[in-house]
Amino acid sequence: MGALLLYLLKANVVLALFALAYYGLLRRLTFFGLNRIYLVLALVFAAVYPALPVPALLPAGAALALPVAIGQLGAPGLASPGPAAAGPAGPLLLAAGVYAAGAALLLLRLLGQLLSLALVRARARPATVLGQPVRVLPGAGGPFSFGRTIYLSEGTLADAAGLAAALHHEQAHVRQLHTLDVLLTQLATILAWPNPAAWLLRRAVLDNLEYLADRAALRTGLGRRAYQYSLLRQQPGGVPAPALAFHFSFSTLKNRITMLNQPASTTRQLGRYLLAAPLLIVLALGYSGAHAQVAPTPAPAQPPLSKNVVYYIDGQKADADALTKISPSDVRYMNVIKGAAQQQLFGSASPDGTVLITTKTNENSPAVLAFNKRINAVKPLTPATPAQNAAVAAIQAYLTKNYPSAKLSMVGPVRDKADRYQAIFEDGGKRLQLFFDGQGQPVQP
Repeated sequence: MGALLLYLLKANVVLALFALAYYGLLRRLTFFGLNRIYLVLALVFAAVYPALPVPALLPAGAALALPVAIGQLGAPGLASPGPAAAGPAGPLLLAAGVYAAGAALLLLRLLGQLLSLALVRARARPATVLGQPVRVLPGAGGPFSFGRTIYLSEGTLADAAGLAAALHHEQAHVRQLHTLDVLLTQLATILAWPNPAAWLLRRAVLDNLEYLADRAALRTGLGRRAYQYSLLRQQPGGVPAPALAFHFSFSTLKNRITMLNQPASTTRQLGRYLLAAPLLIVLALGYSGAHAQVAPTPAPAQPPLSKNVVYYIDGQKADADALTKISPSDVRYMNVIKGAAQQQLFGSASPDGTVLITTKTNENSPAVLAFNKRINAVKPLTPATPAQNAAVAAIQAYLTKNYPSAKLSMVGPVRDKADRYQAIFEDGGKRLQLFFDGQGQPVQP
């Protein structure tokens, strides 16, 4: 869950940066085609970027060998998180629940709008107007389009003076595949609905598509002044799902007329794109690097844990190398037995204890159940919580990206700080440690 929230945080920061640059540098330019590319790039990059290796889009390193200890650790400064470890998961679960509920409602709204458009199509009769196949709706209302279909009301057909202008405008929407952009913005607002930048970019996309269609209509030979008068004569209405269909709207009319009369942008102003896009990518990468990069500190002077630890995986004695084949998300239990309990259960004691690992795959096998029953009679096993697994997975991903040659000795919760984790690893001949928060992100010790 921590990884999901971090992904959403990065994506929303990038959306905000792109929205800021668009409204600050590009909104009033008449390079509508470039603006379309920029806005689509913004939405796609925001979705993909958080999953890319950091820093600077470099290829990810090889996967780390990850002996992970999620239960109580027999190393100085580390201890079992116990029941308190679930504490930080409470706010995360609440935030995730609110986010998921909002996204689900918006997704249902989108499905409802698609259903409404299907019903509109079903009650519209097919016709051909000025050589263009359309569907005609009864009553008044402005023209609109969705996908490859243009809808005209009977009121629009009666307006002989403005019919050609309206039809050319909708033909541009269909020909340039503008519906794809609209659906992309719908998905973006569903996934980033708490972020005002997502809604601003959605508005920018819709406005810019209208500018593109207006320009295409004028290129058919329509007079600029006559075309503007035709816009003023149009009537809104007749559209059950305005968020999806291209349609006439008074809310955008002023902007459309303003851009129709806007002087063409000069080639010198193309430099704004050369400034905006690379600068934003650098800022996004810099943000991620600043957020993620925390200098490691020397680890406590002691031999690596694996030299003294005895491992049991699913009830069978194993060596430390066997742990490298286990993903943190596959672990159900991982506990350390030390001292008298270790002596009682295994007949001997090692300085760093005996690590007991039970995987989700084999937790219900008869042999594992019998083994764990014997352990529980002496020292109850503590299951790894989803929050702990998520934090460990995030730590592993961070170290894989930033220390690809490192060999991790262990990772576990910090004593008396259930929402903090410590990772000890060897890199470049040095034994180092890093501290992480409850979401698996590096923090200062």
